[in-house]
Amino acid sequence: MLIDREEIKRLRRLAGITQAQLAKRIGVSQSFIAKIESGRIDPKLSLVRRILDELTREVQIRSEAKDIMHSPVITSTINERIDSIIYKMEKNNISQIPVISSSQKAIGIIYDYIILRKLSLNSKSSLLAKDVIAPLPPLVTKQSPINDIMKLLSRHSVILVINNNLRIDGIITRSDLLGYLVNKNKGSPDRGLRDI
Repeated sequence: MLIDREEIKRLRRLAGITQAQLAKRIGVSQSFIAKIESGRIDPKLSLVRRILDELTREVQIRSEAKDIMHSPVITSTINERIDSIIYKMEKNNISQIPVISSSQKAIGIIYDYIILRKLSLNSKSSLLAKDVIAPLPPLVTKQSPINDIMKLLSRHSVILVINNNLRIDGIITRSDLLGYLVNKNKGSPDRGLRDI
């Protein structure tokens, strides 16, 4: 079987574990892992899958919200006009925009579909953010593990990364998470996809 030995080596280093630690988890010797990485042996497909599964799991466990989040976050104020919000959304190619208070605390979020719904009922551009605001999406901290983020984004389209004062440090969409996972597996520093 042909495998990319460099991929195994790169993932192991990315996970921050030694050949000996990986060998113990998989149930083989450290020298066996060294031989795989150097290309001196060609292991069975089942063993390669176990190695890659273990390394991928380890890489994901070590990732946190701060590694995935998009920052700085474009925001709106509660009394901002809807035409200004629409302009920000179009200019930045985003489908949601958090709303902050005068003290910079997160108080809600505006989704493009809510704006469309309100405009279909009332074509006045004199609408304000407070007329289309939705409750806050799930909130996490910069240290929240990727597994928690994955669970939240399986039920919500966006989450906000906040500090202890409810101020927004970042935002994570499903596309941000998917782009991060794809690029992490490729080893690319580019975050990739931006919005859904």
